[in-house]
Amino acid sequence: MIIAHLSDTHVGGAGDPSARVRAVLAHLAAMQPQPDVVLVTGDIVDNGRASEYDEAARVLGEWRGAAPMLLCPGNHDGRPGYAALRGLPEDRPLNEAHRVGGVLFCMLDSLVSRPDGRRVDEGYLEPATLDWLDAQLSDRPPGERAVVCLHHPPRTVGIRLMDPIRLTNGDALADVLQRHPGIVAVLVGHAHTACVTSYAGLPLLIPGGVATTVTLDQEDLPVITDTLPPVFAVHLLDGDDLVTHWRAVV
Repeated sequence: MIIAHLSDTHVGGAGDPSARVRAVLAHLAAMQPQPDVVLVTGDIVDNGRASEYDEAARVLGEWRGAAPMLLCPGNHDGRPGYAALRGLPEDRPLNEAHRVGGVLFCMLDSLVSRPDGRRVDEGYLEPATLDWLDAQLSDRPPGERAVVCLHHPPRTVGIRLMDPIRLTNGDALADVLQRHPGIVAVLVGHAHTACVTSYAGLPLLIPGGVATTVTLDQEDLPVITDTLPPVFAVHLLDGDDLVTHWRAVV
C-alpha cells in the first residue's frame, strides 16, 4: 500500500499555498503506481473562513487520482467550515473512520474550538473521541491493521515553537493505543517539519509542511519560512512493514 501523507496546506494563508498544494498533487498524480490513499492531517485552511474552505474544496478537488483523500482538522481550521467541507455535523467531534485496502484509517479531531473567535493552538482529544477510537480499534476484524491520524503531535519534537502547542492529553491517547495490537503508526502534522520519532511504542511520523516549513532551533533560518519547498511523506506499507520516504517538490 502506498500512503501519501500531506499536512498543513493552510489554504488562504500568506504567499500562495494553493499553488504549493497543486504542485504536490501533480507530483503524486505522476507517480506510477499512484498512491492508494492520500492523507491530509490538518490545517486545511489558514483562518477557518468559509471563503478559504471554498478555495480548499476547489484545490483539493483537483486531485484526479483514484485514491480517496482523507482529512482531519487542525488548529487553524474552524469547526463550522471544516464540518461543512466534510459533510459532518459540527455539534460532535469531527472524527472519521475509513477502510482502504484492508487497512482502517482513524482520522481524529484534536481541534479545540475557538472561544470568542480566538484560535487555540494546542490540541486536545475529547473523551468522546478517545471512546470512539477505542471502539473503532476494538471492532476490527481479527488481524486488520490500523493507522491513527491526527493533527497535533502527542509528544515533543525538539522545536521551541511547536512543543508547547502539542496535544495536551497525549497520555490518554497512549492508553488507548496500547490496548490494541495491529496499529501500524501514528501520523500527525502541525510541526511543519519532516520528522520521525516514537510514541506509545509506535512510529510517530510527521510529513513536513506543504505551505511552510518550521525550521530547527539550531538553524540560521527564519523560524517559519515559505522559501523552502513543500514537503510531504510517502509511507510504503507491506504487511506489518512500514517504510517512509520524504519528498520536497521544487
